[in-house]
Amino acid sequence: MEEYPNNPRFETMKCIIYAGLNETETKLVAWDHNSDNEYRMSMTFIERVRFIHSEFLEKCGGDKMNITADFRKECCMEIGYQIEEKTNSKGGKDSRYGDLFRGVDNIFQLAFRTGDIWMLIDEIFSMWEDIGIKNQRVKKSKPLICSNNKSAPELKQLPDDMTIMPWRAMQGVKDEKIVKTILSRVRSGELSLEEISEEFQK
Repeated sequence: MEEYPNNPRFETMKCIIYAGLNETETKLVAWDHNSDNEYRMSMTFIERVRFIHSEFLEKCGGDKMNITADFRKECCMEIGYQIEEKTNSKGGKDSRYGDLFRGVDNIFQLAFRTGDIWMLIDEIFSMWEDIGIKNQRVKKSKPLICSNNKSAPELKQLPDDMTIMPWRAMQGVKDEKIVKTILSRVRSGELSLEEISEEFQK
């Protein structure tokens, strides 16, 4: 939050602040947090993409020419994506970074979008979080059992985690006008995420 003071997405984030700790106490608190699942929440697909996009703007100035392999590795570490560097026949690191990031490349391509296209993507993300996308599925919640014949409180519906699958077909479309038109149709409720794959492949 201190690093991104103007990012509204952090305004409602809960955080615990420790002050006045010595070095030993600091290490103990860090170890305790790392070992306690209560403080280790896996990021959703949307959170991963938004995080990488924020880092892309902050550290690369939103310019793809400034993206380095080290930047990609740092992002992978932050979003919890494991990468394994292979060694070549001489015992050095393999320089084929394309293979190294192959499993997360589609997420990078989505996160490195800018301008109107990124604004549309981000709006669709927000609609997904509010369960506002056409034919969107929600998580099934278990009914609450209450005593004394009291009615159970209504549970807030939560969206299923989004996946990269609907976005893959967009990556090969070079015409930004086509991309913006199709994403706008999703925003307006005309298309579902499943249907955009078919549209991008036409």
